[in-house]
Amino acid sequence: MDGIWVGVIIVGVLIVAFGPILYVLPSKKDRRLAGLRAQARRLGLTVELKPVRNPDAAAVERVTAGGRPRAPMHASARYALTLDRMPDAAPPWRLLRSARGWIADEGTALPAGWLDQLQPLIDTLPDDVVGVDFSGRHLGCYWLERPAPETDAVAKLKDALASIGSQVAALSGEAEANDAMAQTNERVVVGRND
Repeated sequence: MDGIWVGVIIVGVLIVAFGPILYVLPSKKDRRLAGLRAQARRLGLTVELKPVRNPDAAAVERVTAGGRPRAPMHASARYALTLDRMPDAAPPWRLLRSARGWIADEGTALPAGWLDQLQPLIDTLPDDVVGVDFSGRHLGCYWLERPAPETDAVAKLKDALASIGSQVAALSGEAEANDAMAQTNERVVVGRND
């Protein structure tokens, strides 16, 4: 009988000693996310945990129990690509995926006609990308990082961002050229009136 109690005590002590160690070990999901983010860093992407607004949130998510408005957010990771060359005419913008398609986030606007040209490239991003943004020389996407069957999801994500970045550069270059032409025409008209 005494041997049984000694065994129970030893097992209890081992559980108390190793329980916290097992608790801090990363889960399968944590290891998968760490692998995705490490691969992204190797490919030259920066990754930060950053929420983005959920435009399709239910009414219950938009108001607290006390009646105060709140901004429902997607908990996402922002994978960003630094673009090499970008004309100065590229305005900052953010698009969000909604049930109505891609829409401009509050306070930002995509120049006229750009969405039609960027849409086919944006549609190559994974289905769980809920936002795309651009500011200065950085193009990013907000990814929910759900399990994907493809092992090269991060490489495909980088390729899609690079394609979108090239198109943004081309569109910005056109806008810059059009602005320069408009200023030149304005100077010519002003010169003739003098």
